[in-house]
Amino acid sequence: MENSHLASIKARFGIIGNSPLLIHAISIAEQVAPTDMTVLITGESGSGKESFSKIIHSLSKRKHGQFIAVNCGAIPEGTIDSELFGHEKGSFTGADAKKIGKFEQANGGTLFLDEIADLDIGLQAKLLRVIQERELVRLGGSETISLDVRIITATHKNLATLITEG
Repeated sequence: MENSHLASIKARFGIIGNSPLLIHAISIAEQVAPTDMTVLITGESGSGKESFSKIIHSLSKRKHGQFIAVNCGAIPEGTIDSELFGHEKGSFTGADAKKIGKFEQANGGTLFLDEIADLDIGLQAKLLRVIQERELVRLGGSETISLDVRIITATHKNLATLITEG
């Protein structure tokens, strides 16, 4: 028989099952939730990675802030920079107004970046800088914008294998 706390979390997020690995994953999500650590969730497609990111957000001190989810694999390569980091008016053809990116939209809350391994390596380096420094510069801008955002990433790919393969 599972405890009522665990049953409540599973019911709230539509999680079905009682395997020891599932219970362990929920326990880990509960442990990292109160921290501001950047989190990487791995698992097969359809395994509930976004559900776990929502558990972490809802059990954190950021639960009253925005939860913004971005599927990095679904955004065309030419526009993902602007989607994530925003841009200034006139920074490229068609940029006829300033745009606030997903990082700024999630400020004070949580940004969930799904399928992070699908990002171009150059964009991954830019993302790493934002994670480390907690600041960004919009495309075409010069102002440094400080961020207070929790970042949760996910992928279905085996990153250790990808790193080994170069």
